[in-house]
Amino acid sequence: MSYIFYAAWNAPYLLLIIFSTIVDFFAAKGIYRARTDMAKKLYLGLSLVANLGVLTYFKYGNFLLQNSIALAARFGIAYEPMPWSILLPVGISFYTFQTLSYSLDIYKGRLKPSDSLLDFALFVTFFPQLVAGPIVRARKFMPQLIAPPVVTAESFGWGLILVVIGLFEKVVIADGLTAPIADRIFAQSGTLPPGTVVIGLLAFVIQILCDFAGYSLVAIGIARCLGFELPQNFRAPYAAIGYADLWQRWHISMSSWFRDYLYANVRSTTDRSLWNTIRTQMITMTLIGLWHGASWTFVVWGAFNGAVLSIETMLKKLIGHWHVWSVTAIQVLLGGLTFALFAFSGILFRSRDLAQATDLARSFFAPTQTPFHVGSGDILIVLTLTAATLAFHTALRKRRFEQAIAAVPASLQLFLLVGMMSAIIMIEGDSDAFIYFQF
Repeated sequence: MSYIFYAAWNAPYLLLIIFSTIVDFFAAKGIYRARTDMAKKLYLGLSLVANLGVLTYFKYGNFLLQNSIALAARFGIAYEPMPWSILLPVGISFYTFQTLSYSLDIYKGRLKPSDSLLDFALFVTFFPQLVAGPIVRARKFMPQLIAPPVVTAESFGWGLILVVIGLFEKVVIADGLTAPIADRIFAQSGTLPPGTVVIGLLAFVIQILCDFAGYSLVAIGIARCLGFELPQNFRAPYAAIGYADLWQRWHISMSSWFRDYLYANVRSTTDRSLWNTIRTQMITMTLIGLWHGASWTFVVWGAFNGAVLSIETMLKKLIGHWHVWSVTAIQVLLGGLTFALFAFSGILFRSRDLAQATDLARSFFAPTQTPFHVGSGDILIVLTLTAATLAFHTALRKRRFEQAIAAVPASLQLFLLVGMMSAIIMIEGDSDAFIYFQF
């Protein structure tokens, strides 16, 4: 079923998933059976080279090629290769990291290899989360494959609720309301009125939240309808107090992957200095940016987030014991600053290139050159959705999503679900592909 699901997009690229599955299945067995550290490292190296090699070629090949051309031109070398026309496989960043986590867990002694190639293949290609996550860990998901899944009326009902809410976030809020506004603003060139840029950024951060969190809810909901549990991927990120808190709430399966498999290994266990922590944070966040896309805008976006996180780390080190951090008014202020900085970083995430990102950032300080303004209706939509999202996330800050839904009376739940389904059906405009499909 999962193979058919993926092959429906591009059948030949199914071979890449099969290749990754076979390599990691046997590499993991080699790691587990190896008698020496050198043999373990060789098998792990096979997994890393095979997976990261394929990922680099398909996702970063054109990026490396274009930068090589630019570098050669600086030295007066005319290098004109054939145009890069390789299609990026959908979900390659997700399933590559998923299979790598399996090999790395076995190398670290956290997991025993599966004896069933079929079970491992299902772990790699489980169709609800195959193309855009959440990124699942073998030690959490594979035990669910040993016993037949049990589907109860309650789990099936919860699954359907999550699917409806996820589709509402994607189709109605992301595609129907915020994407058209963000697209119009980011389609402009040059500097813009500061208020216009603010509306564009707010529209985009609501769009990307509802786009990706919506997909995650759909994936989790479908899995639950089938009797499987997938990890929570978003936990009220726009109610975060501080950047460290934000990155424990935003795209949790990806950020925790980098924390467990990159940050924990790059950071020296013997050097507890502030510099070691900051250096590791900058490396990790820059690579998180690169994971999102083969573009300098994503690299700088990651570095920007790393810089903010590092500044926060330094402040906590210097004045972390100060009791004022627990004052409600200060927490509200820090929460607002966290959201504002993350929204501002959307300039880099959404811009076509660094030139456009620079122009949009300059819009806050330089005279306007492009007379482009947003309609009052669009402003009302964006501000209303932003206020509603912040209020909703604040209410969910210390509660699970399912707990909040369960607290709503059944009659009101039914009314809201019918309203959401009606809006999904009636919404005008085209439904775009999920943003994270490109990653």
